[in-house]
Amino acid sequence: MTGSLQIKRDKYYVVLSWNEGEKRKQKWIATGLPVRGNKRRAENILQQEIEKLKSAKSCILTGADQPFLPFMAQWLDNVEAYSIRSTTLEQYKAVFRNVIEPYPPFRNVTLRGLTPAYIQGLYNQQIKRGVSPATVRKYHTNIHRCLQYAMQLDIIDRNPADRTVLPKKQHKQCGTIYSPEELQKLMEFFRGDVLETVVRLTATYGLRRSEVLGLRWDAVNFEKGTISICHTAVQSKEGVIYADTTKTRSSCRTLPLTKTMKEYLKSVRENQQKEKEFLGAAYVDSGYVCTTPDGKPVAPNAMSLHFRRMINKSGLPRIRFHDLRHSVATLLHGAGRDIQDIQGWLGHSDIATTANIYSHFLYSAKQDMADTIESALAGKADPAAR
Repeated sequence: MTGSLQIKRDKYYVVLSWNEGEKRKQKWIATGLPVRGNKRRAENILQQEIEKLKSAKSCILTGADQPFLPFMAQWLDNVEAYSIRSTTLEQYKAVFRNVIEPYPPFRNVTLRGLTPAYIQGLYNQQIKRGVSPATVRKYHTNIHRCLQYAMQLDIIDRNPADRTVLPKKQHKQCGTIYSPEELQKLMEFFRGDVLETVVRLTATYGLRRSEVLGLRWDAVNFEKGTISICHTAVQSKEGVIYADTTKTRSSCRTLPLTKTMKEYLKSVRENQQKEKEFLGAAYVDSGYVCTTPDGKPVAPNAMSLHFRRMINKSGLPRIRFHDLRHSVATLLHGAGRDIQDIQGWLGHSDIATTANIYSHFLYSAKQDMADTIESALAGKADPAAR
């Protein structure tokens, strides 16, 4: 088990390495500390993270009679913290604090005493409260993963979460969809606004919020005419987490720069350079494409709030920012692109995800096929058509 400090984009990162079975694993942790004047603070954080990792790896979680809730809390802090993204961990902990821990039947139950009926009771309660099936399934993911870990440690013989009945999956529904004409009006309305670049990029490429706000200039290749989606900016309780990773492996993708977008982004870069020269030391050379006038990256929550306010003033139908992504998918389908092309453009990991969200695409395609068959059969049956 080793740890070191690494410098990336003038900031300190803690890098931890350890053996897990026959594999060597590594984790990068952003300290958020600029290099200048912060070496001692960064070294302290390094030592803290090393101690946390040592504690996690030396922690012996044994005994089926130990309470379930403390075990799950310990699992989140000492196991999941080193295997999933920090934003995902934050979501898991929020589910634990707000849903799992307050559930009365869990308060005194041990791992040995945790039956499928206890877990099923939580799911049923949440459904009766109006929680969506998709959200209840997320609760199940937390509980199941924790108990699976208990099985790996030979604390329990079976995972009681395996024998629960989950609510039926519901097809995701798109919100309001903008037509190509409405997208053009939207981009025109945002001309000169702080979110102009955000809106133009999203209305062209259907990016997620985290992807467009995490886009860096080093991911834009004007010579090759490409734009790489490989960085993200995610809002968390502690602030914005900037990462060199995307939601899934397939989310990391390279798309062609349209001629219009290429010229537009060149003008954006030139304007940022002018702002830098004008503001001098007050300018933050962040390296991000979507910034405020002083060079700072646009924050996710602030962006969503401002977008909502602007939409209310635009006279266009009210939409969520994420609905721009759906609008691009609809535009591509209308242009004759099939579901697999759209999957690659949007960066979905599974074509089933694309098909689930855009099931109306598949139905319209089936309707076209039905009309084709009907016309063909009618033509054969109609002597006048021969």
